[in-house]
Amino acid sequence: MISQKFIGKEYPTTTYKIGREKVREFLIATKGDLEKFSELTPPTFPVVYQSELLSAVLFDKELKLNLAKLVHGEQEFIYHKAALIGDTITSSGSIVKIFQKGPHDFVVFKTVAKNQVDELVCESIWTFVMRGGNDKDFTMQETIMMKLMSFLPSNPKHLKLGKEALAKLSHKAEKNIDLNSAKQDLWYFEKQDDGTSQMSVFVDKYMPQVYAGASGDFNIIHLDESFGKSVGLGGNILHGMATMALGANFASYGIDPKLIKRYKTRFSGVVKPLDTITFKGEWAANIFNFQARNQLGQEVLSSVQLELQQ
Repeated sequence: MISQKFIGKEYPTTTYKIGREKVREFLIATKGDLEKFSELTPPTFPVVYQSELLSAVLFDKELKLNLAKLVHGEQEFIYHKAALIGDTITSSGSIVKIFQKGPHDFVVFKTVAKNQVDELVCESIWTFVMRGGNDKDFTMQETIMMKLMSFLPSNPKHLKLGKEALAKLSHKAEKNIDLNSAKQDLWYFEKQDDGTSQMSVFVDKYMPQVYAGASGDFNIIHLDESFGKSVGLGGNILHGMATMALGANFASYGIDPKLIKRYKTRFSGVVKPLDTITFKGEWAANIFNFQARNQLGQEVLSSVQLELQQ
């Protein structure tokens, strides 16, 4: 287990000036609304202005987190004031929890962001999970299983479902795409008769690379297919924060983003390139509850809530 002596450890503050081109780059990477966020930042943009602070934790030589085993477990943002283009954001953070649950180790990191006039902008709670514990290496049994899995061919049924989901989405959106293009924009939002809303989004082949450049998160599990297979992920996977950003597009559809008070999710499954993700949810007063599944019906986001100011 990671030593609990690190609970309460604080990290040096970081400063970041929000530029228009970086926000635009981030919106393109996450298929966001360029017009809606022409002056303020999208809900998950703290991952950009706090990237240096996050790196300080993830690469802390004392903490020694095993990045090959690390995945993002949960994420919560509490918004106090909109972060605008041109703002200078100062962020501070500390480790608030370290615990074990089953075979996994958890580290909870809380950050606080303020603008140039010392107004509280956002509080963020990042929960990181070390699969199977933070030991330096996987067990022999885990290594053998992952090695065997890496040689397995793609499941024909899964490939068929992927193609069918893409074809269905293309038909609804009345748009065809080039699978080899590095920038895609294929999604479709609709309201259901039962009062729920639904949005399907295609995750193109290069979205992990494009998002890595926009967010600053270059963890190898997102970029290298062979490495992803070697650590039991079945290939490279999309950043959890990118999936959360897509969820924000869905939940805030038709809403003034300045009204968003809180946004949180649990990352319950991995998203891979060429997946089609379907978000589905409904409003209960000022809270939008939703979840997300891939084309195989597997849940990838759960317990998701976007809350508006009352």
